[in-house]
Amino acid sequence: MLRLTFDELAFLMECPATPLTHLSTDSNKIISKKLIQATLYVTRACNLSCIHCYISAGKPLKDELRTHEWLNVIDQLKSLGIEVIYILGGEPLLRSDVFDIISHSASLNVYTAMSTNGTLVNQEVAGKLKESGINEVQVSVDGPNERINSAIRGAGSFQKAINGVRSLLEEGVKTTISYVITELNKDYIGDMVKLAKSLGVKTINFSPVQEFGRAKVNSVMLSRSSAVAVYKELKKLSMNEKDITITVNGFRFYLDDLKGVYGSLIRKGVNGDNYYSCPAGRSRLVIDSNGDVYGCELLMLESFREGNVRRDSLKDIWENGFKIFRERRWEKIRECSACRISSLCQGGCPARAYRNNTLYNKDALCSFGPIT
Repeated sequence: MLRLTFDELAFLMECPATPLTHLSTDSNKIISKKLIQATLYVTRACNLSCIHCYISAGKPLKDELRTHEWLNVIDQLKSLGIEVIYILGGEPLLRSDVFDIISHSASLNVYTAMSTNGTLVNQEVAGKLKESGINEVQVSVDGPNERINSAIRGAGSFQKAINGVRSLLEEGVKTTISYVITELNKDYIGDMVKLAKSLGVKTINFSPVQEFGRAKVNSVMLSRSSAVAVYKELKKLSMNEKDITITVNGFRFYLDDLKGVYGSLIRKGVNGDNYYSCPAGRSRLVIDSNGDVYGCELLMLESFREGNVRRDSLKDIWENGFKIFRERRWEKIRECSACRISSLCQGGCPARAYRNNTLYNKDALCSFGPIT
């Protein structure tokens, strides 16, 4: 397994959507050519209305998949060799059958994890999750106190989420915390790490807010100067903290020395033949709550829909779809094709690059000209 520095991991884990940042420290999963992970949006319904939600969750989609359909999806994924299934919403716990869905995935020896806002987790729910065989639960908390968290996730959400974390830990469920950084909570990183440690959480993931869904509507983006400062603080904390692991994703373009980090990764054997900056359609797929299949949840648009599990087999979709994600897109982008680090950067995130109905733009977060 590769030994990677904090900067190297930040460079590689640029995808703002993949859960592998906090689910796996195995670099062999980070650089993989085969289907590793699938994210299942089991419902779009949510009991919160977070101001930065990238899919604007709230109401369920029409005709969401029923229990037996999700179980069939999981069987198909297992036959394709899937290693990680990540269950998302909306709020997954709004589905009464979510424990059956989790149990089926876990019974097939697939690493099964779930993301929740934690507000519906009490001791009974935590016990059911433990019984389901779930491997990990990530709870979203965006502030170290009621005032900060509630400004982002809604009044009363903080204490409910913290109680949820405690219940999960008491039941022996591996529990991590996710913290999405905005201008509203950027100054409370250290306080959040202290809170997570006091709860007994062993891993906390930090990511800058992404300009999609309600985050775009509500203009809650993180400024570049703030993001650079936050990343430096996180890097310092990661070196000093011994009782908790700090992971990040979405910070590549805020690194001090992109060229130097690129060079160190190349020397360690990471290259364009074994690493894809965007895992969509290469090592990852996404299934929406109505069965539509995509490479990435940030590009859940008609033009990127690869099929639907009610009428198409996942094997056919995987083998014959995702062509736009599997080409060397960055070679068709003028700035990227002339950039020295493009063999690993690969134009950054296609979803952030998508403008004027085309993916052939450089990542919107890249403020550099070609690096020579």
